[in-house]
Amino acid sequence: LHVGAGTLKPVLVEDARDHEMHAEVFSVSVREIRNIIGALEAGKSLTVVGTTSTRTLESLFWCGVKRIRGLEAVGSDGGIDANHRLEVGQMEWIPLLVGEGRTISRVTALKALIEGRDDAEVLSGKTSLMIFPPMYDFQVVDNLVTNFHAPDSTLMLLVSGFLKDSKGNKIRQIYEDAQENGYRFLSYGDVCLFSKPESK
Repeated sequence: LHVGAGTLKPVLVEDARDHEMHAEVFSVSVREIRNIIGALEAGKSLTVVGTTSTRTLESLFWCGVKRIRGLEAVGSDGGIDANHRLEVGQMEWIPLLVGEGRTISRVTALKALIEGRDDAEVLSGKTSLMIFPPMYDFQVVDNLVTNFHAPDSTLMLLVSGFLKDSKGNKIRQIYEDAQENGYRFLSYGDVCLFSKPESK
């Protein structure tokens, strides 16, 4: 994911759904997606380093769902994308969950993306995917390695969503503990490992 305004623009609205998420470009090799599929099929959990990698993989899942549902050429604005570029709109995942979208596995979605493609090919696209609690349910990522983010960022929302922390209590406690223990924050700071909470 090529980090841009979509990642760095602070969230200044009360309701995260009202935040405008700018599109960012991503590229992933077919070989790497095939490696991820192999690991998942072998029963391994997927540990992802960074929120940008996380957002990219979650976006690829929704692109796979779009392909399965015959919607891959539809852009986030509802128009037809003649180049069949991969694209995910800010809240596009919500209607994609309707019907069969709720039951498509991460392996099935990722396989749909690379079907008929050579390992040397690179899949590129753009995403405005907005991940925030309590609405978003992570589809691909099991564990997240990330640093301590600015409190008004979409990155903090993503981590809160990953922890299923809609009230902000868990993340607040984690950050207070980090401050008390002298951890460094932001892009060149310390990192932590989060595991996806069990579904209830």
